[in-house]
Amino acid sequence: MLFVEREFEGNFDDIIESLLFHLKDGGYVIVADVDVKSILRKALNFEFKRYHIYEICKPQAAKELIGEDDTNGLFLPCKMVAYEDRGKTRVRLVLSSEIAKKFEVAGANSIKKFENELVGLLDTLVI
Repeated sequence: MLFVEREFEGNFDDIIESLLFHLKDGGYVIVADVDVKSILRKALNFEFKRYHIYEICKPQAAKELIGEDDTNGLFLPCKMVAYEDRGKTRVRLVLSSEIAKKFEVAGANSIKKFENELVGLLDTLVI
């Protein structure tokens, strides 16, 4: 599997607010927040479900991973999506370590360490 997914019940805005708070509290920086619904509405006059693409980075992780091998920069920042689906909010995190393993990148184990931290954050997210 190339991603992990968690499902949450409750108000979408509250879930996203909590998610972003916990990421920042855990030392992560939100590099980008792409509001797909807004983009599609403005560009195509198309109504779409609430869908955000986040690029997140932990500076300490970037320092460690890129310091270990310049190739690891290809796996930064981490990509996460959050979207509404049948009254629930789904959050998916790309598992860059799985991609790194397929390409036999030396830093796959180090990448996994920080992924585990993010997955743990999702598992303990309280809304």
